[in-house]
Amino acid sequence: MAELNWADNSKVMFEKMIESSPKPFRAMTEKKLMEAIVEKAGDGGTVTEAVVIECVQTVTPKPFVGMAMKQLEPLKTQ
Repeated sequence: MAELNWADNSKVMFEKMIESSPKPFRAMTEKKLMEAIVEKAGDGGTVTEAVVIECVQTVTPKPFVGMAMKQLEPLKTQ
């Protein structure tokens, strides 16, 4: 797993998205979301809440993006 610096609630947001996924899809969700985050932030980079939100919007199937955003909204610090 990549070395990342998680800022504000970004790690909580990431974990919330994994936890919110249906059990059969959690491993795939975690893998795809982590790949998108590493691509965006870079290995050793800082993962902001904005990066997590952008990556969630990218990897989440379109019919579920709205539901995912509703879960992330209360976790935003900025």
